[in-house]
Amino acid sequence: MNKMTFEKLQYNELKEIVKSYCVSGLGKQLLNKLEPSSSMKVVKNRLNETTEARAILDAEGHVPFFGISNIDSTIQKLEKGMILDPAELVSVSDFLRGCRKVKTFMLDKEFFAPVLASYANSMSEFKSVEEEINFSIKGNSVDSAASKELKRIRNSIESVEGKIKERLNKFLNSSTNKKYIQEFFISRKDDRYT
Repeated sequence: MNKMTFEKLQYNELKEIVKSYCVSGLGKQLLNKLEPSSSMKVVKNRLNETTEARAILDAEGHVPFFGISNIDSTIQKLEKGMILDPAELVSVSDFLRGCRKVKTFMLDKEFFAPVLASYANSMSEFKSVEEEINFSIKGNSVDSAASKELKRIRNSIESVEGKIKERLNKFLNSSTNKKYIQEFFISRKDDRYT
């Protein structure tokens, strides 16, 4: 289509109206990339998808998109071999759970929307990854129970910190050192004892 046709159809304005109904940033991003097709087959297929989506909304009122957000930057970090922080892992888990729920929802609507249900059926589920993340992350940090090795390391750190505090207390309470010390308490600042 040429630019004049886009303007006459008010295509960009129409896209903005549709964008206001998108429930996720990912949907808005996909809508921005959407272009009209000159292929009759593609147009008929898109109209069929739209008709099915409308039938689902008329029957249900909504689609459960909770948790589905754009995790492209997180996936790019993974592809580069970078380590994800706990919040990023939780967003991956939320995304996987959201996709699983949408798949279940859409498969239940196969009568209304066979084409959309077939798309949902092609979605892979990663429930074991989702569960592993949820087991390992508590309160936005990696739980000690996430692995035996992590638990051992954290117990070792705790033991060493206890020994350091004990030695510092002995030093502070020593009669030979009392005359040189102004404050008789131990504090921790920036992972250092002061």
